[in-house]
Amino acid sequence: MKLSDAKVVITGATGGIGQSVAYLLAERGARLLLVGRNSDKLIALVKHMGSEHAWLSADISCAQGRADVMLEARRFGANMLINNAGISEFNELARFSDSQLAQAVNINLLAPMCLTRSFLHELGESPKVVLNVGSALGSIGYPYYAGYCASKFGLRGFSEALQRELTDSRHQVLYFAPRATDTNINSNAVKQMNRALGSKTDSPQEVAYALVKQLQQGKKRVVIGWPEKLFARLNGCWPEVVDNALAKKFTKIQKFVKMVNS
Repeated sequence: MKLSDAKVVITGATGGIGQSVAYLLAERGARLLLVGRNSDKLIALVKHMGSEHAWLSADISCAQGRADVMLEARRFGANMLINNAGISEFNELARFSDSQLAQAVNINLLAPMCLTRSFLHELGESPKVVLNVGSALGSIGYPYYAGYCASKFGLRGFSEALQRELTDSRHQVLYFAPRATDTNINSNAVKQMNRALGSKTDSPQEVAYALVKQLQQGKKRVVIGWPEKLFARLNGCWPEVVDNALAKKFTKIQKFVKMVNS
């Protein structure tokens, strides 16, 4: 699909990655329906981008919020959905309540699944594109990210299964996995940990360029960052190698989760 012909729904549109993607797509001629929970930020974003774009304040963690998104997407004539909204928590599993774990699964996995189903099957038969924003931690289980990894592993599996289910369809489902990105989704402790470990962090703009490039090329799956790409492959074939590599860093990682709880 040419981006100049795209009418795109973007969830999590006021976040770091969401905003950067929105600006790039608008520059390439796409029309956008920006979805988030903060009305003031959405209004400011659309005001800056132009009146041809639209916004909707909705909570996609609940059924009514998702229904509102689909109703507006139908009115907008949307033919592309970017499931970008997500949350991340870095802590010991024992520190998470049932509601916190449910929220992670709800926003990172259930909401994209439900929105994708409705988008592909309730908005007519015309060809559509869905891009699910996952994470490098959707392929690598990382200490103190148990809830986040579980939801992002699930999103990767959902995307892959649906890609294969739609083999003879005109619809496309793409999966995009960035590594650590310099946005507010990461706490100060996580940012300090990444620096201490020497982990590369990408800017939202770098991530957005890679995402838009994937849309232009139609690649089914893209993982950005090195050595994250290598670790993802190793974890699939020889997880013991990744076990050992992370075990060597565990004392440092543990230091920063203690900072969260101090």
